[in-house]
Amino acid sequence: MRAFLAPFLLLTAWALPASAAIQLPALFSDGAVLQRDRPVPVWGKADAGATVKVEFAGQEKTIEAGDDGSWMLKLDPMKVRAEGADLSVRENDGDPLVVRNVRVGEVWLASGQSNMQWAIQQVRQEDQALAADGPVEGLSVFLVPRKLAPLPLDDVDAAWRPAQPDTVRDFSAVAYFFGRRLTEELGVPVGIIASSWGGSRIEPWTPESGFAAVDELAELHRSRLPRLPGTTEYRDAWQRHIAATRAWSESAERSLAAGVPLPPQPAAPPTLSLSHNGETGTWQAMISPLAPYALRGFIWYQGESNLADGMAYRWKKEALVRGWREHFDAPDAPFFYVQLAPFRYGGNRSGMLPEMWVAQTRALEIPNTGMAIINDIGNPRDIHPRNKSAVGHRLARLALADAYGRDLVKSGPLFESFDASGKEITVSFTHTGDGLKTRDGKAPDSFEIAGSDGTFHPATARIDGDRVILTSDAVEQPARVRFAWSEVASPNLVNSADLPASAFHSHWPDDPELGRNVALGRSHVSSDPNPHNWNSGLTDGTWDGEAGRCFATGRKPNFPKHATIDLGTERRVHAIRIGTPAYGSTRTVSVAVSHDGGEFSEVGRQVFEPKSEGRVTLQFDARPARHVRVTFHDHHPKQDHYDPNFAFLREVEVYEATR
Repeated sequence: MRAFLAPFLLLTAWALPASAAIQLPALFSDGAVLQRDRPVPVWGKADAGATVKVEFAGQEKTIEAGDDGSWMLKLDPMKVRAEGADLSVRENDGDPLVVRNVRVGEVWLASGQSNMQWAIQQVRQEDQALAADGPVEGLSVFLVPRKLAPLPLDDVDAAWRPAQPDTVRDFSAVAYFFGRRLTEELGVPVGIIASSWGGSRIEPWTPESGFAAVDELAELHRSRLPRLPGTTEYRDAWQRHIAATRAWSESAERSLAAGVPLPPQPAAPPTLSLSHNGETGTWQAMISPLAPYALRGFIWYQGESNLADGMAYRWKKEALVRGWREHFDAPDAPFFYVQLAPFRYGGNRSGMLPEMWVAQTRALEIPNTGMAIINDIGNPRDIHPRNKSAVGHRLARLALADAYGRDLVKSGPLFESFDASGKEITVSFTHTGDGLKTRDGKAPDSFEIAGSDGTFHPATARIDGDRVILTSDAVEQPARVRFAWSEVASPNLVNSADLPASAFHSHWPDDPELGRNVALGRSHVSSDPNPHNWNSGLTDGTWDGEAGRCFATGRKPNFPKHATIDLGTERRVHAIRIGTPAYGSTRTVSVAVSHDGGEFSEVGRQVFEPKSEGRVTLQFDARPARHVRVTFHDHHPKQDHYDPNFAFLREVEVYEATR
């Protein structure tokens, strides 16, 4: 049930009789497309207690508006309706509000950052020419304007428009070509809602219920609550601040009267940054007002702004998916997304893109998801590849296969397993169609293999059906393999449908010899919390050394100090990997485990060298443990501009024994 704000009246006044109080959100405007084969919520605003009647396609539904005038009902599931009909809504026996030319078909929501926002007028000439050739019969588009809000809004300033050359110039090119392909293949009306913002991070698009639903983000969720307007924790924090400010005001008046310096004023509690590339705001203004409009599913193209998140992005993606599905009352709605294209980020970000590719691939563990691989149509010199029609078509291919049951090869090849035997490594793939090949007829490129030392060398590759067999004169006994492990990689391996293979690493983020990293995304508690955004990052899956992704304690001088990780449940652990960045003064670090968080047993320690990145894997006899504690015992003399009392760790990985 929704209460609509006063500005909403401006959006619909053109459609209202002068005496009517009935209101509908912008999604129910002329030319709307309703989702077939599922209940269709219709909602709006009326006088308190009024009887609201909705009529459409032979259905007549009534409901009584609440005390605040809000109302919502559901039309029964409907079959395809290609011919437009009127949707009529009236309050009591008043004049109806009529929405014209409403059809029934397929509805999808498209979102993300700039590569999703990129409009038809910005893409390559071939794609512009296709869109300019004429209208796409049956396709309608709905473009949500960019806006921020600290609390969920009730509506957006937009309207449905037919997909014709003049109406799609400013519309998302990826979303347009996705919708165009579905319209052509399905032969039914299709409505595409586009809501995206260039440069945006994933966090502001995610409802808080999504963060709450993912155990691996429990720490992030807890840290957000006191800073998120509308939560109990936010209210409590500000009530404490208001009380402290009142006390300060009284003390300040006494000090002023006595002619002595005033005491320091209490600092205001922190709030989440309201920004498209910050922590909150786009969900509230650009997605929440659309729910619970009935739809088939979602498409998503985003990740560049979260490049340094590493494996944490996989969990944030799950939070987004689960949150959106909940708010749209579509628990099984398909969610298809685009893997990032190659691009030369350079500098300290040069190694982050392959890890992001793996994180995006791991997000396929989320039910009813699919990933479009586009490493063959990127441009390492342009973060906005201009070939958007191919991206839209690959997303549509996923939809046709998974949402509409078409029998086709839906994805490029994905890594399945590897087998090391003698001087060879054999890699097996899924989604190979009728077999693997290369798009240029040459031998497969971009493969590397390594021995147990982890030093990778280029490999000679040959195709054997659904497998690739690798060797290298530089590796006598290969034990590891990686593919396309470069930010500018554009490998030539494809399947029979000419779809490209995705990057992979046999030993990241999990280690086949050591097992799965069960600390990934788990929460931790520090004995000396860092107040400068360095209190997270201990288990986020990335070895990046930047604030927010590298962990640090506070700078209290009392050593030892420690951080304790809760694995969530008891595990049989046998190896723990820790590492330091090339800055700070961290020296001696020990690791201990406990099954109950009370008594800890040390399993190893390491003295790290100053001014250099360090990494060590501590192996021990497998034992049950739920809690892992890293303890900082001392530090080197001050090495750089950081206080030596800060203790840094880039990451902690905890491996569970498989037997």
